[in-house]
Amino acid sequence: MLNFDRAEFDYDPFPIGIARNVIDPDVYEEMIATFPDVSLFHSMDFNGVKHSLSKVNNKRQYYQHLSQNPTWQRFYDYIDSEDYIRQTMAMLKSHKLDLGLSNKPLGERLIKRWKALKKGSPQPHIPRLRSRFEFSSMPVTGGSIRPHTDLHSKVVTMVVPILAKDEWKVEYGGGTSVVWPKDRTRSFNPTNAYLDFDEVDCLKTFDFEPNQCLIFVRAPNSWHAVLPMTGNDPKVLRKTLTINIEVD
Repeated sequence: MLNFDRAEFDYDPFPIGIARNVIDPDVYEEMIATFPDVSLFHSMDFNGVKHSLSKVNNKRQYYQHLSQNPTWQRFYDYIDSEDYIRQTMAMLKSHKLDLGLSNKPLGERLIKRWKALKKGSPQPHIPRLRSRFEFSSMPVTGGSIRPHTDLHSKVVTMVVPILAKDEWKVEYGGGTSVVWPKDRTRSFNPTNAYLDFDEVDCLKTFDFEPNQCLIFVRAPNSWHAVLPMTGNDPKVLRKTLTINIEVD
């Protein structure tokens, strides 16, 4: 359900790419029409101003919304599948981003562990990849996410705006920004510490546009943020799908 044929990547200071027209237009229009109401979301403001609806945040409402909307249920099944993970890893590899990760079949994993057991060697840890998505929204009146590099468990993040044509004004902001610490000793950030906005320089911003997918690979220096938006209508929301592939 995501088409990465037109993906283009930057590699400095970390791999980040963008693909446009990633979802079939009819499916995308249905997603816009059935995006969940903000009243279902869990509000978070520790590291920015954001609302989330996911397996973790308001789990019951999340699954209920999926069950009531066939398009979202199909999208959930797609993201939750091995095919999606394989497709993503193959797409990254085609852009010279071979992460060396894949979900080995159960039989292959058991054979490796049995061979280790016979040799008296420690059982090998063969990491498993899992994928999920959350509904996210942020108010245009100051909504933001502080500079960070993401949790170590995350491997790939994708951000898909759910946005009707002419719904968004450029002056609102809302794009995802590649940022870099002014204090260069903070550049390496394996523990995912957060910085304040005045502690970073903005290197590049990917504008918030309909039916595009921002793709980035988590690294100890993958600093990014959503700078505080500047709209004045609290009813206007920056609505997105945030998709993650994580290592178990």
